[in-house]
Amino acid sequence: MIGTDRKAPRCTALEGEVGKAVSCTIYDKRSSPCREFEASWENGVQNIDCDKARARFGLPPLQPHWNEVA
Repeated sequence: MIGTDRKAPRCTALEGEVGKAVSCTIYDKRSSPCREFEASWENGVQNIDCDKARARFGLPPLQPHWNEVA
């Protein structure tokens, strides 16, 4: 979570360009706040905090069926 308390929050473990391709460099060892944070609609529930985080980077909110496999 280092880096998320700054004016322009960005976790130092996040690698890549937001909106294009990113990954967590410590995914298997990530902290409990990261493990507990779900993307909007990941389990059928909207996460307003996810929507706000995406908006800070100019990204639209996720839609209810974003993670369904065609």
